Amino acid sequence: MDDIQESLNFVLQDLKNTANIEASVLASQQGLIMVSDVPEYVPEAKLGAFTATIMGSAKTVMKELRQSSPNMLMIRSDDAITVFMEAGENAILGTLFRGEGNIGLVIVEMEDACKKISEIL
Repeated sequence: MDDIQESLNFVLQDLKNTANIEASVLASQQGLIMVSDVPEYVPEAKLGAFTATIMGSAKTVMKELRQSSPNMLMIRSDDAITVFMEAGENAILGTLFRGEGNIGLVIVEMEDACKKISEIL
């Protein structure tokens, strides 16, 4: 298990270095934190729960609209952007970065990270 966590931590660190991501979390579909790279003020357990809840709610909405499940969600505020992506069948990757960041680069790097995470898990 330590090798898996170490590999997952490496993916998050690599993502942070290439896309200037301020915080990232990898949570299970049930909201449990697998690994995270967040500032001290961020409550890790709540972030994991929020990540799963947000993705689950979006899936419900799309199902009601008779559309396929979402594979990415984005929340934009005045000062930050949060992106959530499915990382295989059992995990969700969530990131936070400042609005001045290159969203295209973040999405491409997150897609690459999700592929790596899926292979690890």
